[in-house]
Amino acid sequence: MKFVIWTPVYRDSSGGIIVLHKLASMLRDSGHNVSIWPAPKPTRRDLRSLRGWVKLFRWFKLLLINYTKKRSIKSPYNLKISKKSDLKGAIVIYPEITAGNPLGAKFVVRWLLNKPGVINGNKDFGNKEIFFFYDSIFNDWDLNPNEGHHLIVSELKSDIYRINNESGRAGQCYMIRKGRDRALDYHEPGAINVDGMTHEELSIIFNECKYFICYDLYTMYSRYAAMCGCIPIVVPQTGVSLEEWYPDVENRYGIAYGWDNVSWAVESREKLLETLAEKRIVELESVDRFVLTTERYFFDELNKTSEL
Repeated sequence: MKFVIWTPVYRDSSGGIIVLHKLASMLRDSGHNVSIWPAPKPTRRDLRSLRGWVKLFRWFKLLLINYTKKRSIKSPYNLKISKKSDLKGAIVIYPEITAGNPLGAKFVVRWLLNKPGVINGNKDFGNKEIFFFYDSIFNDWDLNPNEGHHLIVSELKSDIYRINNESGRAGQCYMIRKGRDRALDYHEPGAINVDGMTHEELSIIFNECKYFICYDLYTMYSRYAAMCGCIPIVVPQTGVSLEEWYPDVENRYGIAYGWDNVSWAVESREKLLETLAEKRIVELESVDRFVLTTERYFFDELNKTSEL
């Protein structure tokens, strides 16, 4: 099968971008024709913020890559950049933050990496799309009532995140990320802000600090901290109970939801490590199921396209 994945240029500080690229590599390694279509040039509205200018820089970098005819993007996965000819007969995969169908694709998959509308307010989806969710907490059950449409891909980076310090730990570090609109008063004065650090730098900090305070409710960094022996404490959201935060108990292993939940995080850390070790098999099965489900959904139209 042919897939085109709409994704920003690789950036290892963004979990969403990482899993989009990882999915592309897993589909390619399974024998499918896969390429990525980097998100377009930022608009004038985007340039009102520093983040928009960073996007513009990455866009010009991409143009330079194309100009020199190097048909790959610098990332751990060495992925091919899509050309217009790649779109014919391809199934295009968009994350939920992408509005509409910018590539005009005939076959569209929407991967919900977060709850629709939470990050940028976008809920502009097509009527004939098939939806998959990264986690059930991100699924919109009105758009996708099928609980079997679960597509899970992750990058553990276990070569980086591991325990390197068996001696005493002290102090706190904290991360804001998607929690920037919240009151930032849960960490102690003098705590180390780790936003923007590389994975290698974070591993060092996680091996020095006893607690990791995270204002982002849902991020892989909480599990990375636990992998290093640091106790991750997610700052509770007002009105969101423990069970509402993560209904599936396996998703709560090794992570405290507030200070009252610290003993749970410590006691369940080994279960978290066991679950992460099993993820590779689960992910392979998830991707295989995704391909089969997608092929069945678009079967008739794909056959018509291949006959043209």
